[in-house]
Amino acid sequence: MPARILCAMKLILAPMAALSHSGLRRLIAIFGEPDEYFSEMIHAPSTVSGGGFEKWYFRTAPSPEKLVWQITSPAAEPAAKAVPVLLKHGGIGIDLNMGCAAPQIVSTGAGFAWMKKPLTETAELVRLVKKAVLEYEKTKEAPRLQPIRLSVKLRLGETDDYAFLLRFCKMLTDEGAELITLHPRTRKQSYSRSCRHEYTARFAADLPVPVYGSGDIGSAEAALGFNTKYKCAGWMIGRAAVQKPWIFYAVRAAENAAQPFTSDLPHIDLLKTAADFLHFLKEEQPPEFHLTRAKRFFNFYCDNCTFAHHIKTKILNCPSCDAMYARLEEYFGEVPQDRFTATLA
Repeated sequence: MPARILCAMKLILAPMAALSHSGLRRLIAIFGEPDEYFSEMIHAPSTVSGGGFEKWYFRTAPSPEKLVWQITSPAAEPAAKAVPVLLKHGGIGIDLNMGCAAPQIVSTGAGFAWMKKPLTETAELVRLVKKAVLEYEKTKEAPRLQPIRLSVKLRLGETDDYAFLLRFCKMLTDEGAELITLHPRTRKQSYSRSCRHEYTARFAADLPVPVYGSGDIGSAEAALGFNTKYKCAGWMIGRAAVQKPWIFYAVRAAENAAQPFTSDLPHIDLLKTAADFLHFLKEEQPPEFHLTRAKRFFNFYCDNCTFAHHIKTKILNCPSCDAMYARLEEYFGEVPQDRFTATLA
């Protein structure tokens, strides 16, 4: 793979439950790293209590200097207590999840629930976490090149009430949030409609802190299009980075190419890439996680195939990771033209 191409667009791996772990991050790094990696959503109370599997969430590979820890919590106190537990492993920031709209998360008082609580209660969360970040900074013997950053990821709200969103985010920044990531859908929309990135650009212009946009980037072409049309500080890529772990390389290459979408770039061996993922998964995660996390990965990765539903059904019903690989190998034996895909596809 050619050397990393520098570009002006800031790129970030989005936080995704059971996906943005160190195994996937190592796979992405084979092709070309983003500017930042956000961890998968980490449950603060479990982090503080020290459950048997929590240590696997603390792995920082491949680049601790790019890693932002995302915390989810139903209450302020465990969120604040989780800060030093995470930062002692490395990382450049703490991100508070206020955007997850999954009913099982919201019903506990976590995720999007923080956008529905009284502003004073949410302000207390941000204030306590910010205090924990500052206190951790004081414990370090040598000063960091950059202070630990506190950020928040959120949605538009229950409705697209822009005035409410601005008031809410003014409170966040007043309490110490230094960056906001906006996923411009309401709680109920989930993925049922396109992101409204006109809100992202407007938001970025109106807030005193940097704003990242998140949602609907499925290709290098889409990334360049959004970056041209909607100005903000950076772009998160989530599900597309699971389907196409090379997408960050592709975006950078496309941005720097004279003819971005006809560039003669390397093709990807989908079978080898799958093997690399399973190898990293086994190195970075406990055996109890292997099957479920492999299924999460292949649920998106199989969309690279012409007969995606066919191979996805076979793989998701496999009893082991080895069986998953065998089914994929069989598929490429039957459909050999699918095995190699263009980098910018």
